[in-house]
This record gives sequence, C-alpha cells and structure tokens, in this order.
Amino acid sequence: MKKHKKYEAGFLLLISGIFLMSTNLFAQNRPDHRPPALPDSTRIVEMIDKLGESLVLTGEQKEKIAELHFAHFAEVKELMEKTKSNRENHRREMDAIREQFEDEVKALLSDKQQAEFEKFMKNRDPRPIQPRRRQ
Repeated sequence: MKKHKKYEAGFLLLISGIFLMSTNLFAQNRPDHRPPALPDSTRIVEMIDKLGESLVLTGEQKEKIAELHFAHFAEVKELMEKTKSNRENHRREMDAIREQFEDEVKALLSDKQQAEFEKFMKNRDPRPIQPRRRQ
C-alpha cells in the first residue's frame, strides 16, 4: 500500500513539473502586437537598392522611386503620430496610403517591370519581426 502511494505521489509530481515547465515555455513566445518600426533612411536606401536590382531600374526610375519612398514613409510617420488612439481607422488609412504608393511606383515602371514589381511585393516580408525592447 505504501509503495503504491509513493509511486502515485511521484507520478503526480512529475506531471505537475511537466505542466509547469510547458506553460512557462509557451508564455515566452507571445507575438508582439506592436506595428513594425518605420525604416530609417539607411534602410530605405537598402530597400530601393534591392528593388532596383530586382527590377533593373534606370537611374531616373531609381531616383523617382527613392523620392516616392521617402515621401511615403514621411506620410506614414505623420499618420502614425496622428492616429495613435484609433488603431482600426489607422489600419485602413495605412492600407490606402500603401496602395497609393504602390500605384505611384507602378506608374514609373514598364509593363515588364510592373510584373516583376508584383512578384517582388508578394515575396517580401510585409512585417519584419522587430526585437522587443526591454524597459
């Protein structure tokens, strides 16, 4: 009888330990619900260079697209600061700004480049994971 209770207590202790360890593991993998950080000028230039390589842009196209990128992210930053409290409305406005930006970029491209641009945009990671900042 004593031996049976000893095994039962050990089994319960083992199950409890596994349960506590597993809940602790899952608690640390919570997704970050903050919007991605806006790219700085260096990152924007890298994005334009990558796009330029992918689409084989002319110098003039690259220059105009760079202007569009910098204007786009300035507009996005302004909108983010203005609509901090209303996230749903913010999301709709951000999508509209992105679509307008993509249309402006496409207007500068040839038909072949437009097709490549569509592929490029589908293959990119739209929301890169930002490391969490410790406070």
